[in-house]
Amino acid sequence: MTSPNPNNIDARGGTFNNFRDMISIVHTENLDLNKLLAPVDAAYNRSGPVVRCLHGTREKLIEKIVQWMDEDNGRPICWLNGPAGSGKSAVSQTVAEWCDEQDRLASSFFFFRGSGDRSKIERFIPTLSYHLSISVPSTTPFIQQILHRDPSIAQRSLSHQFKKLMVEPIRAARGPNLAAMKPLVIVIDALDECDDKELIVDFIIIVGNACQNDCNFPFRVFFASRVEEYLRKKLETRAIYSLALQDFDASSDIRKFFQSRFSTIYEENHRLMRNIPWPWPSDRDLDALVRKASGSFIFAFTLINFVDDGSQLPHRKLPIALTAHAGLDPLYTQILSSVSHGEDFKRIITTLTLLKSPLSVTSLGRLLQLETVDILHNLLEVQSILRIPSHDDQPILPYHASLRDFLTRESRSGDFFIDPPSGHIIIATKCLKVLEAFPEDGCFFIGEVQKYACNNWCYHLHQALIEEGDSHINLLADGFLMSCLTTFSTQSLQFWINTLILRHQWQVLGVLHSLILKLEMLQHIEWCAEQV
Repeated sequence: MTSPNPNNIDARGGTFNNFRDMISIVHTENLDLNKLLAPVDAAYNRSGPVVRCLHGTREKLIEKIVQWMDEDNGRPICWLNGPAGSGKSAVSQTVAEWCDEQDRLASSFFFFRGSGDRSKIERFIPTLSYHLSISVPSTTPFIQQILHRDPSIAQRSLSHQFKKLMVEPIRAARGPNLAAMKPLVIVIDALDECDDKELIVDFIIIVGNACQNDCNFPFRVFFASRVEEYLRKKLETRAIYSLALQDFDASSDIRKFFQSRFSTIYEENHRLMRNIPWPWPSDRDLDALVRKASGSFIFAFTLINFVDDGSQLPHRKLPIALTAHAGLDPLYTQILSSVSHGEDFKRIITTLTLLKSPLSVTSLGRLLQLETVDILHNLLEVQSILRIPSHDDQPILPYHASLRDFLTRESRSGDFFIDPPSGHIIIATKCLKVLEAFPEDGCFFIGEVQKYACNNWCYHLHQALIEEGDSHINLLADGFLMSCLTTFSTQSLQFWINTLILRHQWQVLGVLHSLILKLEMLQHIEWCAEQV
């Protein structure tokens, strides 16, 4: 691969739209699908912890889903819907695992809000196609042929991608026996956590049209999501098999979950709890906990973590949990109220909430200029709502996307509210400080935090500008931010541009262009105000 001398690039006054011309087309001679399709780690067997249905729970629901898969003339699309925290992802995980065991799984993708590519649609269909090449190896040569003819197919329309990377390869691989075979299943969880709302709706329409126009459509497609209006309009139709989680009584399943987890807690702490009679909790307390959960598995899960967070003996934490009001917001409030909120904690929780994609514990510390031990120490008391990894090279993640919603809505979080505009400004300045340390010797090896800062400083500044409210206009006059921007433009701009070119990060330039337009608009508004 060749490229022009980056030192000759003149970026002044442009929108950076022509940088793509400086990069030659990637050679596809070896047709390495992993490299060409660049799949996202979003499948059912993705790295990190996953949540699945406890054995013996959700049996009637799973039975309904399996029946849907096997209907000869049934509806090829199933939509499992329910409120936040009702266990949709656990059901999707269990369905995907069952399909894989039965050699029925084509692909799977679990969207997750605020997790970089897992919350975007850009690599969605290429990822599904890569999974298809693994689950049905005979599709590999056909996918390779498509990529050989069109290496940039990932930039084509979603309908073209789905046809060429999913439908045609399975048809070609199965040949004339396709109609006699059971359709493979595509499992797609958390549609509502995809940031590209219009495009995910387009995908639903594409799949729906393919099903209607093709009596031998080779897939069954399993969707799971909240009942968001933009999704409901497309998924609540006669042509789609709809299952509402609230139609399945979860009380007995949540009771089994509580019994299983409390039994484990009791066994792990048997010396400390030797004077506590078994069964623990009592049937009366267990009934109260089930009522409080009100069908919400995430509430049950968070409450269990609260009891077993290690800050006190479990049997002493249980009475506190029993006084919690039903619903996640009161539980979030109760957990956060027990934490000593120093400045470091506020910076850490704000950054975790607003990051575009997760950072490892080590990289988060480097971004915030804090020691790794300080990051971990500040979060020990909120382990019931944040997943603290066992290794410093892994990211800290919320157990549920509702935590971000809670923290960024003042009407819900009150004293724990995180103001997105000011938070994004802080992260943008931290990214710019990281870029100041870029080497001047042309070395292009950068670590995770440098890569994040390079790709996302302008994203955070742009987000600060487009968030609701007028506070960001004053924040832009902040001397520290302007100082960082001045240093960046004089010391780090050249290296930043060269790094983007080398790593093909063209989407960053689009965000920068939008940021420039927004700044120009604000400058014009300010000028008009001065003329009045």
